[in-house]
Amino acid sequence: MNMVSGSVRQRGRPRQFDRDEALERAMLLFWERGYESTSVSDLTEAMGISTPSLYGTFGDKKQLFLEAVERYQAGNGDFAQIALRDEPTAESAMRRLLLDAVTAMTRRNRPKGCMVALSATNCAEGSRDVFEALSEQRKFAERAIKSRIAAGAAAGELAVGTDVDALAGFVTALLNGLAIHARDGVSRPRLRKRVEQAMRMWPRRAV
Repeated sequence: MNMVSGSVRQRGRPRQFDRDEALERAMLLFWERGYESTSVSDLTEAMGISTPSLYGTFGDKKQLFLEAVERYQAGNGDFAQIALRDEPTAESAMRRLLLDAVTAMTRRNRPKGCMVALSATNCAEGSRDVFEALSEQRKFAERAIKSRIAAGAAAGELAVGTDVDALAGFVTALLNGLAIHARDGVSRPRLRKRVEQAMRMWPRRAV
């Protein structure tokens, strides 16, 4: 008997899914757990897709993670660019940057803290490129902060002798500290008070 002709079942089509929605779910999982602590099986379960679909659509875990970081930067992490661009002085830009960071890091129904700051700090040797990719993003952010502060110094906003590099490092360190405190569950009002306390030390030019 011919067991092939007329009786072979048609292979089903690959499961269809919303790529954008799947990427959003991957971003949230990486943001909450970090790169190393998130397995491919964790991802496929959260994204509602099969392992072949993950690899066929996103490449591999590293490529998926880096694309998820890009998504984070374009959405949850875009407050920094807006603050540095729109505020009229370096001081107001830094205050808005820090306060908007607090808001972004403590939203309801979102992981706490900052994905770029926290999700790839303890990578295995085989994932060194992932750590370096996020490290470069953090360095880029610090350079943007320094550039905005330097513009303020050039405009005569800062006290004479202010170390622009050190001040940019201070703001960056504060941002990273806020991310850790938010992840630890410190409330938004308490984090905002810490920002305001830090801004009292801003080196304004004497009038």
